[in-house]
Amino acid sequence: AMAAVTGNAEHPPNEPGEQEVLLAALFSLTGNWATLGQTSKEAVEIAVDDVNRYLEGNAAGLRFRVAIADTQLEPERALEQVRALQARGAQILIGPQSSAEVAYLKPYVDANDLLLVSHGSTAGNLAISDDNVFRFTPSDVPEGAANSAMMWQDGIRTVVPVWRDDAGNAGLEMATRAAFSGLGGTVLEGVKYGTDTRDFAATPAALRAEGAPAIAAEGNEFVAVYLAAFDEVVDLFASAAADPVLSAVRWYGSNGVALSDALVSDPTAAEFAMRTGYPTPVFGRDEGAREIWQPLVEQIRGRTGHEPDGFALAAYDAVWVVARGYTASGATEDIERLKQAFTTAAATHYGATGWAVLNEAGDRRYGDFDFWAIRMREGAPRWTRVAVYEARTGRLTR
Repeated sequence: AMAAVTGNAEHPPNEPGEQEVLLAALFSLTGNWATLGQTSKEAVEIAVDDVNRYLEGNAAGLRFRVAIADTQLEPERALEQVRALQARGAQILIGPQSSAEVAYLKPYVDANDLLLVSHGSTAGNLAISDDNVFRFTPSDVPEGAANSAMMWQDGIRTVVPVWRDDAGNAGLEMATRAAFSGLGGTVLEGVKYGTDTRDFAATPAALRAEGAPAIAAEGNEFVAVYLAAFDEVVDLFASAAADPVLSAVRWYGSNGVALSDALVSDPTAAEFAMRTGYPTPVFGRDEGAREIWQPLVEQIRGRTGHEPDGFALAAYDAVWVVARGYTASGATEDIERLKQAFTTAAATHYGATGWAVLNEAGDRRYGDFDFWAIRMREGAPRWTRVAVYEARTGRLTR
């Protein structure tokens, strides 16, 4: 069914009846970072049901439908899916979840008058005003500040970074480096690895070579590893666990691993995460909005068995803001009018992630962070919320 709507607010269609609007949603359902993909899919499906219930009997006869595509976190695959969904009439895209995918889609989205709302991309180099890319999450800068606040408070003074060399994780490494250096800490050169790395024997060896002198000079308790990655941490940890030097210092993580099912399900990797602390920050659940997100969280957890984070809840809110903007615009296909209506809707929307107001770059203006770590609970390793960082005040509460 084409999602193109005949007529607009000034000229309503002659025949009454439902106008179905196709939304495209792009998630990694079976590849890397699939835990978020699966919780996001449920969040979007619930949102579309909620929106349609809300719109029942609206004058324009609008209804929304969602087509969900699996990108497997691969940029080229994401673009193929966008082309196919656009051919079916979709103009509005929810997702994808990684910055590498968003960066790859951006030229196509801008050239083809598509509206893209990502719920998981944080890379600072995508904070661009006047493009067709919007992000319902804060950029990597506040996450770097959150990480640094926690490491500094823990007494860490030297950090060895290791990161997957993609737009999102490289951005997090840069932001964390800047924030930690700003506090007066030392950040070593670090080790990056390619997105296609499968064998992680060399990465811990390089990490150890760089970190060992600092550890010998300062002591285990003052040196930490900062890791920005996705599910491949399972293989990295398996390799690092055999190294007594790397097992004896604290590790800190990033949003791409928070709540990962792959990590908590692997006994060796989960054990290493518990031994090294490994708190991972992710866009947080706003306490003020608890009565909105609590039932949603329970519903998504019930359907997937996974704990949904702020990114998944942002996908839910993105559908609502898209629907409100699109309806208010008179179902326009004019991209400038659509962007204007969407931005206005965001500025007044209070949803599962609290206030959705965007900044000049079209990214979320406000956002706090939840830190999740793996802890033994009821005899099994489970993701547990261990701290909250308030971005506006810089306050960390454990």
